[in-house]
Amino acid sequence: MRMPFLPSRSLPGAFVALLSGLALGAQSPIGIIISEQSRTAFSVQGAGARAAGLGGAFIAVADDATAVSFNPAGLAQLLKPEVSFVSRGYRRDVAYEDVETTAGAKRLLVGDSLISSSRFDPLFFSGSVPLLIGDRTLALQLSLQRLIPLGERDSRDLEEYPATSSPGAASSALKQSIDQSGQIDLYSFAASYEVSQRILAGIAVNIWRGKWDLASQSFKTTGATTSFVNFRQSNRLEGINYNLGLIWRWPTWSMGLVHRTAFHGDYTFGTSLSTSAHPAPVEMDPTPTGLHWPATTGVGFAYRPKENWLATADFTYTPWSKARYMTPNKSLNGLSFFDLDKGTRTPNATDFRLGVEHLILTGAGSVVPLRVGFSREPQPVVDRVTSEQRVVYGLSLGSGLKRGSVTVDVAYRYGWGRRRASQFLDVDQIISNTPPTSLGTERLREHKLDLSFIVQFEQQPVAKALRHLFVGD
Repeated sequence: MRMPFLPSRSLPGAFVALLSGLALGAQSPIGIIISEQSRTAFSVQGAGARAAGLGGAFIAVADDATAVSFNPAGLAQLLKPEVSFVSRGYRRDVAYEDVETTAGAKRLLVGDSLISSSRFDPLFFSGSVPLLIGDRTLALQLSLQRLIPLGERDSRDLEEYPATSSPGAASSALKQSIDQSGQIDLYSFAASYEVSQRILAGIAVNIWRGKWDLASQSFKTTGATTSFVNFRQSNRLEGINYNLGLIWRWPTWSMGLVHRTAFHGDYTFGTSLSTSAHPAPVEMDPTPTGLHWPATTGVGFAYRPKENWLATADFTYTPWSKARYMTPNKSLNGLSFFDLDKGTRTPNATDFRLGVEHLILTGAGSVVPLRVGFSREPQPVVDRVTSEQRVVYGLSLGSGLKRGSVTVDVAYRYGWGRRRASQFLDVDQIISNTPPTSLGTERLREHKLDLSFIVQFEQQPVAKALRHLFVGD
């Protein structure tokens, strides 16, 4: 840690917390702002356009090369070697409307604002090989999944003005920006075995690699006076966990179970903070610490009343309140990864997903699917003033084409959410370590477009190549 310019006793509360080893400051506005800005997209999901068209309900289906990201047991349903590729285009809009600020006897209004961000990601790549062991299938797969994309560039300009204007009343110009880049990736090796005609079991070993950086700036100008807060944070995460899966199949229905184990990851972060009160940056060198990542458990049900109809539903539970720092530093140890609190304000989340698929058989031997889905995804973020959780609802539509050995799927998902939320619009509140006094309506809109390619290969040439590679002639 470097501090060549000021003794710590001259710094405000947020700086003292930073320099004492608390890093972001438990209960400090800096910590709350950064956690809300950079950690709102945490939802552990699988990757695949077919599943996306079904609202993400794929745990009990999992019958293509993207199965490992939902339920590794499903890989044993593959009949031929497959390679797959999944990509996603994403746009997110967050509007803040009807915001009012109460400061002492003043009541100030803030103009509506809109934050927009977009990105494109390759989400998933895999190679899968099913092998016959006696009369049972053993499937092996290597894959790379971008589990949580963490990139966005947001900025907004607002004007704060008295609710009851008087001659000469001064307004304030507010400007905020976020620039974040990075992701959390999974490198996985999976194996699935057909235990019996009705039971499939699978396991995946996942190596986690996360890297993301954040820069946040806030400015307020009133007349000739300008105040600001600049914050930067770099993050690195490494760990290993396991996905354990089961599928129980019957002619017209199936049930799937998946458990993604918890793990203690190596987490390293560095910070830099400067304000108009102390313009020279206070920096903390990259600090190794530990992070407990919670387990995720999901159950899925699928029903096939006819060969060309499918209805499926998933429930997934993640105890996000257990995502906490683990370090010998007593000030930091036990703090929530999301709200930097030792309490239980971070909520646990149960996702619900529902989907329906209808297959149309064409005269040319091709299959055209039609899919529709619904999802409800609570996020691990609760507003510290209104206590309202961010919940994202989604509607999805999907289709595609399967012809011969090639399958192409596409899905569009529209997501939305609404809650009453507080805002740190007054930079002086951040500097003085006081709670926000600005409340308004947060409206979230998301647009996602997923595209999947799956190519199958003949079993015999692949089996011969594997035998030559591992056994020899």
